[in-house]
Amino acid sequence: MKDELKSAKVGKREYRRKRLVEIEVSILAIDSSHDAITHAAFDYRQQHVYPYLESKGFSVIKCQGALARRYYAAEAARQDNVDYLTGVGHGLADAYTGDEYDPVFQVGDYSPEEVDGKIAHFLACHSALELGGDFVKHGCRAFFGYSDTFTCHLEDSDVFFDCDSEVDRAFADGLTAEEVYTRVKAKYDRHVDDLYGEGKYHLAATLSFNADRLCAPSVDARWGDPKARLNDSTLKRKNRRKQPNPESSRR
Repeated sequence: MKDELKSAKVGKREYRRKRLVEIEVSILAIDSSHDAITHAAFDYRQQHVYPYLESKGFSVIKCQGALARRYYAAEAARQDNVDYLTGVGHGLADAYTGDEYDPVFQVGDYSPEEVDGKIAHFLACHSALELGGDFVKHGCRAFFGYSDTFTCHLEDSDVFFDCDSEVDRAFADGLTAEEVYTRVKAKYDRHVDDLYGEGKYHLAATLSFNADRLCAPSVDARWGDPKARLNDSTLKRKNRRKQPNPESSRR
């Protein structure tokens, strides 16, 4: 009887341990759609990005449309199981904005818990200039974004969104930030070559402009760790939280 009880207790401990380890990794999507360009990108991501992420086993938490505001997104970003931030919106050098230009993340106006241990990718103009580096200073493992205007032709918008969205798909496939950047640049290059071959020189030049303004850890260390990988973000963040505080250990 004692042996049976003992094995039952061990079984419970093992079950609890498994439940602690098997934490569902979630992706937070913060997408504005209040004007023509963001609405087109939002529609593309709804059809071609989020279903792919879900097919890879990720849960997608959506703060979209009127919910793409700091009030909603900040609370969602602080959840322990959120390891990846993504979305489309307008940007400034020091901010990523959501619905009706509401500043969702702005330098000096967000908590470290919202980005610590996470990977971030925003389809937004200029936000890599200051916000990206500030994210990394507050614990973000890798930031992907643009240092200049992301230019897009609405009549041929899918090719622009396809290139940018490869960041999300590549991270979902388990690649490192360095490998993600290589894959995304290759996709940009293929589309540019195809457009030149079709005689669409203006589109090809615009797409090439965007590719050259894509910022990532491989471009500069200010945007994080080239070895950052989505499926080990949770472990890295939790390990940091477990480290003893030197001040408290001296008391």
